[in-house]
Amino acid sequence: MGISENMPIVRLTVKDIQAGMALSTEAGWNQVADDWKHFIERGETIGVCDADGRLIASAAALPYDGSFGFVGMVLVTADWRRRGIATRLVDRCMAILRSRNLTPVLDATADGEKVYVNQGFQPQFRFDRWQRESSDIQSVVEITTPEPARLDALLSCDAEAFGARRPALMRDFLARDGSSAITDGADGFAIVRRGRRALQAGPVVATSETGALELMKRLLATTRGTVFIDVPQIWSKIGAWLSDQGFTIQRSFARMALGRSEAFGNPKHLFSVAGPEFG
Repeated sequence: MGISENMPIVRLTVKDIQAGMALSTEAGWNQVADDWKHFIERGETIGVCDADGRLIASAAALPYDGSFGFVGMVLVTADWRRRGIATRLVDRCMAILRSRNLTPVLDATADGEKVYVNQGFQPQFRFDRWQRESSDIQSVVEITTPEPARLDALLSCDAEAFGARRPALMRDFLARDGSSAITDGADGFAIVRRGRRALQAGPVVATSETGALELMKRLLATTRGTVFIDVPQIWSKIGAWLSDQGFTIQRSFARMALGRSEAFGNPKHLFSVAGPEFG
């Protein structure tokens, strides 16, 4: 048995947020402290520490109000990789979700997909992270927050497209400093929030690609600085427009579920995901 197999898995608390930020920053990810706080308070976030008590790996199981939950924040510091730690943590997150009768779902990079297939995950759809680089400081020129009736419509739209209700996450996004939302009545919405490296646009939900494109145009017109947006690959019109606006594809992901290839929710209404950590 290797050293890493003897290292206990511990549950993280809000006291571990800065240690978590060190992991995600090392990996070049876009999370901020509020993201870690949400995973810790709303899910079960776990990790492994070295002999000195330094957090060297993490993962999170985030249950949603539906038939599935999300596995995210799978991180291992560079000098502890390829020792089976990530697999142990993902296995634990899967067990946490399955104990609640929830199907584990995650978003995987191309390298991660090869590993997760061996754990029983199946791809449902693929999406690209589009990036617009800018030297400008991150900002949203026009901050808008939906009124209660519009917020209820936004939450319903998100649940229908995503496949589960996640009001705590949407309210969290909208309550953050610098976040903004654009709504299209009861038919759709788009959210943008601040990240460590870039503004993160998404989710974007609409009843048609044309409608989603209009929401994106309105949303991105209010932003300054580097922007990330994660768009399912089937939406070629949106991809072409993003390319025309100077966006390039940074990397691609596969939405995967344990033992299930059919997507949850209504993928025809999902035009940008919330991020590969949240789904």
